[in-house]
Amino acid sequence: MSRVLVNKPQPLEARFAKERDLVQLSFGKRLRALRTEHKLTLEMLAERADLHENYVGAVERGERNLSLYNVWRLAAGLGLTANDLVQDLPRRKCKSNKSA
Repeated sequence: MSRVLVNKPQPLEARFAKERDLVQLSFGKRLRALRTEHKLTLEMLAERADLHENYVGAVERGERNLSLYNVWRLAAGLGLTANDLVQDLPRRKCKSNKSA
């Protein structure tokens, strides 16, 4: 019997990849601004959030698609809520549902 891979990641379509990159860059900018506003170094924030400093740097540069859990950890490291970190993300344009 062959094994089925259920959670095998599929490549994103180009339009979704662009959208993801924009969100990651926006989040990274916000994180860096809040970190510097709190007068924390990257290393200090990483230690407070219990994350590796290279990971936090990659998040700030928009290179990582982080989990909700890590958003929560970074927010706690800044003394904020997760909502404070994501409030300035760009709003997604969705297809409208037209009722009959």
